Amino acid sequence: MRRAGGAGNLPSNAGRGLAGLMSVALTMAALLPSGEYAVAQDLPTQPPSPAVVQTPAAAQPAVVQTPAAGQTPTASAAVSAPGEFIPGAPHVDTVAQGLVGIDGPVVWRVRELGLSSTGAPEAAAASFVLQRTGAAIIRNELTTRRTRLEPGEAYFMSSGDPFLRYAVGSDPSIVWLIEMLAPDAAAAGAPANGTVLFTSDAINDYPRGTFDAELQRGVLLPGEVSELPPHTGPALMMVTSGRIEASADGSPAAPVGAGSGRLVTGALSLRNGDTQPAAFVVAELGEPVDGAEQPTSAVTAQAAPTLPPAQAVPTVLLPPVGQETPPPAEPTPVPPPVEPTAAPPVTQDVAPSSGDTDGDGLSDADEITYGSDPLNKDYDADGLLDGVEVYQTGTDPLNNDSDGDGLLDGDEINQYGTDPTTPDTDGDGLGDADELFVYGTSPGTYDTDGDGASDGDEVLNYGTNPLDPSSGP
Repeated sequence: MRRAGGAGNLPSNAGRGLAGLMSVALTMAALLPSGEYAVAQDLPTQPPSPAVVQTPAAAQPAVVQTPAAGQTPTASAAVSAPGEFIPGAPHVDTVAQGLVGIDGPVVWRVRELGLSSTGAPEAAAASFVLQRTGAAIIRNELTTRRTRLEPGEAYFMSSGDPFLRYAVGSDPSIVWLIEMLAPDAAAAGAPANGTVLFTSDAINDYPRGTFDAELQRGVLLPGEVSELPPHTGPALMMVTSGRIEASADGSPAAPVGAGSGRLVTGALSLRNGDTQPAAFVVAELGEPVDGAEQPTSAVTAQAAPTLPPAQAVPTVLLPPVGQETPPPAEPTPVPPPVEPTAAPPVTQDVAPSSGDTDGDGLSDADEITYGSDPLNKDYDADGLLDGVEVYQTGTDPLNNDSDGDGLLDGDEINQYGTDPTTPDTDGDGLGDADELFVYGTSPGTYDTDGDGASDGDEVLNYGTNPLDPSSGP
């Protein structure tokens, strides 16, 4: 009775041994799925993400374009950005937003670009810049306002304005451009720098008007599930690292790999079934903006003067209600070379009070006057409360880089000890960001190596090393 089928001629011990080997083989096969899935298990050390997995609903083949002059070739479309998974970071957060005008059919398109240290301004449709690896500076050539991006951070570029994007630091700088274009501008054969990762079908049912556009970034830990945020019309979901199982309206889940996306018209459930974190971004339209919420004539701020090119346009703020504008301070002469004492971090423990809904130290009435949001305590997301910026640091609560030197106001005060209201804290002729990330000098020290020559003179006039006292002029 213990012998059955073709196994009847085998000894019982041999039969059990063969069954054991088959069980081990099946177990190994279950633990080692496709090559793409296996690669996704290595996310803790941030290797290249798995190959692109296109979904039948909206995926389109990648189109490789020739990089433009001044740009470097990009890495694979499925590259995990170092430091993308930050301990303690919010799982889902809005990383960039702006206003988009819709006046006909549009498509979502995602391009990957490798940035060099130089480049040429580019005017394009409304888009988000998502930093994938390295760091970059984004500069609006009309206002000369700049911002610095690191992996996982993003910036909204308004339609028609010329923007310059260039790499900073020693690591390769790769970005994704998430664009909303007219269908003919994204058609096959249309000019496009970099590598096209995804192009959606034409969307014909957006209502005409102006909408709040948001780019949200989410991180899913193993086993976690997230729902796509509410949106107006179809939204774009792109996986940036790992692999996510996506299910629309209760349909069977389909895997979406890094560098792949889906156009979503309704609800979408996202689940990380792997053993390592995964990340995604969602580009979506939110509430319509009718333009009647604040008439221009109601604001009586003094007009900003027109400045020649290459000069920053200052932001003019109204004084708080009931307070007079103080007279302009006399310029302070440059002190002799003395090692400055680092300023202590700004205290931001502001208790909510009556008339200050968000508890940022700036009353709701004053927030309306300044143009900030009484429900958002850090309107420009620079790490400083709005009230702290107005009353303590003298920075602009509407601009995360008040002096336009490429450093966030909050980082200048709490991390670098520099002055967020001047691009050259120590007055040595070198900008604070250049001292930190290009020359390695101290942005708070006029003469870093103490050889009697300012850092700026050594770099710009003498060609000597500002870090070596023996190489002075």
